[in-house]
Amino acid sequence: MFSLDKALVATVIAAFVAGGAVAATAASGAHPAPSFSYIVQNAGTEYLTKSGLTATFPGRLETGDQIFSRDTLLRGSTRIGYDNMTCTVTFDSNDLCHAISVFSGKGDVEATWLWVGRNSSQYGPEHFAGVINGGTGSYRNTRGQFEADVQPNGALKITAKLS
Repeated sequence: MFSLDKALVATVIAAFVAGGAVAATAASGAHPAPSFSYIVQNAGTEYLTKSGLTATFPGRLETGDQIFSRDTLLRGSTRIGYDNMTCTVTFDSNDLCHAISVFSGKGDVEATWLWVGRNSSQYGPEHFAGVINGGTGSYRNTRGQFEADVQPNGALKITAKLS
């Protein structure tokens, strides 16, 4: 069953899968493809609430609480980089999330999204979208958007579009 911690990881996956796909496309010089797949392994999540910092999900989050995560990005079994993400709980059960994917020897890709309704259910939304803001190094001109759909097995289907 998809837990709230897994839902958080799924969000991170979406942002960085999209960022990784954009980065890989930019690095290869190829035109962007309609969909991409990557494996993302969570390497840690911390929650900062009024009660303090904990690695255990503290229950329903409140406005101002923050979530910090790091993932290992893989293509097949090859490590292609990592990501760092922070989400701040805003209003109306939404989280404002900001993530940076670091691709070894290539550069960074930045993504932002509003995780609408994330705190109103145990699993969060089944669909969300965000902005690919730009990057550094090989990805300095990367711009676009991503959409993420949670699949029945907990994996994500990501579609990244460049403008």
